Amino acid sequence: MGYALSWLAVRGKLPEQVLADLNATPTGGEVDFARSRLGARRLRSGWYAVFAREQGHAWMDPDTLGLLSASADLLACTVDENRLMSSAELWRAGDLVWQVLHDGQQSHDHLKITGEPPAPFAALAIDHRRLQAAAGGGRATIDHLFQVPLKLAQRVTGFKHDEGDAGADVPWTELHDGPVRPVQAKPSVPWWKRW
Repeated sequence: MGYALSWLAVRGKLPEQVLADLNATPTGGEVDFARSRLGARRLRSGWYAVFAREQGHAWMDPDTLGLLSASADLLACTVDENRLMSSAELWRAGDLVWQVLHDGQQSHDHLKITGEPPAPFAALAIDHRRLQAAAGGGRATIDHLFQVPLKLAQRVTGFKHDEGDAGADVPWTELHDGPVRPVQAKPSVPWWKRW
């Protein structure tokens, strides 16, 4: 049985604000990545990462990602090794900038691209398509393109769920979460001008 999880990384926001926006609180305990239900820590690259050991956690809702990224860069990544599905997407100023999605149940060479992914994407896609062809294409027992979104997320944040954060010995902090409450967008009009 493989990983089925979600993680997001935020740059440009204090960790305390990220956790408050997610309605998550540290328990005070330390955990290994994905061995606990929820965890968080700063990555060596400076991004602040939060994981949930479920693929479709409420934190990954597009409305939540848009609001969380209103004043920061946010990279969201989902991994389901059992169904061979993976995705990586970058949000900025409340909008989805790009997304790369692989669904191995559709086919081993499936990649759905939205927006314009960063430069490393093209080389990753070419390399993994070559690996897939060399392994037998659609008849292969391995799905190389599953790695493309995950390695792209790694290129952006320095983190990959099954490789960790190279050189970092910082433990993950265990989290508790409450119901996801909508992150309040800043009003466009000062309160005293609303009438």
